Amino acid sequence: MKWFILKMTYYGQTTFRLESDEVSLLINPGIWDGEPIIPNDHDVRVIVATNHADDALGNATEIATQSKAWILGNEATIQKVQSQGGKSWLLHTLRPEVLYEIPGMKLTPFSLQRLDAESGGRYENLGLYIEIGRMKVAYLGDTIVRGPFGSLEIDILITPVGGNDVFGVKDATSLCVDAQPRLAIPMKWTAPEQPKKFAKYIDQFGRGTVPLIVEPGQIVETEWAAGNEFRYTLN
Repeated sequence: MKWFILKMTYYGQTTFRLESDEVSLLINPGIWDGEPIIPNDHDVRVIVATNHADDALGNATEIATQSKAWILGNEATIQKVQSQGGKSWLLHTLRPEVLYEIPGMKLTPFSLQRLDAESGGRYENLGLYIEIGRMKVAYLGDTIVRGPFGSLEIDILITPVGGNDVFGVKDATSLCVDAQPRLAIPMKWTAPEQPKKFAKYIDQFGRGTVPLIVEPGQIVETEWAAGNEFRYTLN
């Protein structure tokens, strides 16, 4: 008997879709090299952008307009959506450590930091603690700091590994060693050896964590089966 299934689709960079029977969540529908990763007619219930940069927010305004989806983000992100003509009734400003809840999902944002590669400065990037059904997912987005994620109860941890303006492989590995998720998924790598090194280090030091390299276009299904057994498949 299956108790709960969470379907996760990776589109590349930092873009994921999380979906259960009750809710669908699109994270960071970014624009890369001038092209949106997600088409405007993508049907989804909730969109979260972890910061206001184009590679995170992307064409969220257009997607939300067509699908009547909520857009969630920090103050700077919501202000940018408003300047793009986003419908005010579809917008919600996330406050650090303040729970956002809808049927089938709880989301707690944490204030992390992103490095501005051009100026060398920093600006806020939200780390997300997402509870969908019985599954607890930590998503760190474009971050160079871990915040509280090393001490939270996590089933699935999604972390950047590319270095430069985000976590490098060693920082991501250290976080996984402390957090001990059941599944660790790298994202936003800039070279193919980065996720491979991450997986190798987690195999060596992860203390029960399974590293899973997901290529763009692949789908991960995780489930709680009878007897409290965590399972996953990669398609």
